[in-house]
Amino acid sequence: MNIAYKKLEKSKGKLEVKIKNNELLKLFQQGSFKALIPNFHENLQQLMMINTAGGITSGDEFDSRIDLDNSNICVSTQAAEKIYSGFGDPAKVDININISNKGNLFWLPKELILFNNCNLKRKFNINLSKDSNLFLCESIVFGRTSMNEKLKSGFFSDLWKIYYDKKLIHTEALNTSSFNGELLKSQSILNSNCAIATIILVGKKFFGIGDELSKIMTKDNYTTTEYSTWDKKLIIRCISKDSYNLKFAINKILSYFFKDSQIPKIWHI
Repeated sequence: MNIAYKKLEKSKGKLEVKIKNNELLKLFQQGSFKALIPNFHENLQQLMMINTAGGITSGDEFDSRIDLDNSNICVSTQAAEKIYSGFGDPAKVDININISNKGNLFWLPKELILFNNCNLKRKFNINLSKDSNLFLCESIVFGRTSMNEKLKSGFFSDLWKIYYDKKLIHTEALNTSSFNGELLKSQSILNSNCAIATIILVGKKFFGIGDELSKIMTKDNYTTTEYSTWDKKLIIRCISKDSYNLKFAINKILSYFFKDSQIPKIWHI
């Protein structure tokens, strides 16, 4: 007996945003990728990215491009991005950002949650002119402890490249091709923790601003936070037992950098 299998449907989405002089010049959205610009009556313009598919799995493709010219904006997501179990080709997420002419980007997406047998390949490219500034905060959760979820295996490739004045100044690379749950327990990997965050600040706006940062760093039985500065950038690393305590530590850091104004509402929604 011959059985015909239907080709599995996959989600695809494309988003292109261009903002110049704080005015929206282009908003192109296609497929499962959408964007909203809520009016919060705040000084900082805010953009919310939305994946209407509700998550990402094998074979999905999402492509976003943001061009910021002499503008200030905070970009976040509607909810945590869930990377579900899948098989076959990995899902692909490509993010390309250009910041120029005294532009300021605050990149504050909700956490990326990796489910067991996840399958994702992500590429992140950011280009800044020498008079622009970047505040990037990315967090990853390796299984939700509140739901008793455990990440035993999965594929996750994450490659970041940040260019400042056309020079490559930072690269992040994470690849779990040989990943297994035991590595989470290893002292040299996550030491039984399951949530991490990386915050990268680039640009003259942030030079010297981290002098008092050590005073608000979270260091307790649940979360450890450290920071370092070199090559005109400041990098903060957080590692935590769960996403709840991780977000608490991130909020303390955001409060430090947004002390003269409120943390963008889009981060709390």
